[in-house]
Amino acid sequence: MEETTKLIINLKEGIVEVEGTEDFVRDVYNDFKERVSRPVPLPPAPPARLEQFKATGEAEGTLAARRTTTTSRRGVAAKTGETANYKPKFNNDLNLNGLAEFYDLYAPKTHAEKILIFAAFLRDKIGISPCAADDIFTCYFTIKNKTKTPEAFVQAFRDCQSRTHYIKFISLTAIEITIPGDNFLSSKSRK
Repeated sequence: MEETTKLIINLKEGIVEVEGTEDFVRDVYNDFKERVSRPVPLPPAPPARLEQFKATGEAEGTLAARRTTTTSRRGVAAKTGETANYKPKFNNDLNLNGLAEFYDLYAPKTHAEKILIFAAFLRDKIGISPCAADDIFTCYFTIKNKTKTPEAFVQAFRDCQSRTHYIKFISLTAIEITIPGDNFLSSKSRK
């Protein structure tokens, strides 16, 4: 009767369990060890998306910053040096004529709704999509008599994405409205 060898590797419940001859178990182990030690290649950014940014006239430095932004598993901008030390800046290049009327049309109550309304205004009325956190800050500042800017400004974007799913917070320079965000806007505009 031949002796069997057993190998169990857990890696936090990823479990690889092998039982058989010693040579077989050793081959599986060596194959496993080789695969685990290899670095995981990251896919390159889609060329169509890069061409879109180049077509809008964005500087290469901005493109590089967007490509290197760290994101978590859920796609949320992680708390890196970019977001940890972020101080919002007023964007003098935005013409926000009509923002107050647009804001009143939806009468947002929470910061998630306000961020969505500002992003929708920037997208639908000015043609800026994706927008930047500085653009949203400029909207808050412009109608400061109607609403207060959130104290934890960057956290408001994370909360908006994780709690309501109205936006996709890719980075401080790339904030997009999601389908649930568009659905919310549609339901509010019908009332």
